[in-house]
Amino acid sequence: MPIYGYRCAKCGETFQTLVRSGETPSCPSCESVDLQQQLSLIASPAKGGESDAASCASAGAGPGCAACPGAAMFG
Repeated sequence: MPIYGYRCAKCGETFQTLVRSGETPSCPSCESVDLQQQLSLIASPAKGGESDAASCASAGAGPGCAACPGAAMFG
């Protein structure tokens, strides 16, 4: 059961939702099913086990997250 990111074409809401087989997701704000699936951002693990980059586990927790193209999806 994958989690997908969507943008509602009707109201502009951006959200993530769990999509089960055979289900059609709808916007949590306006209940429209006219959705645009967004590109998923997948982070690759840092080589050597350590990184200076901020962790996405704390998305939205600091000013650095605002520059992330996926920040709106964690809003």
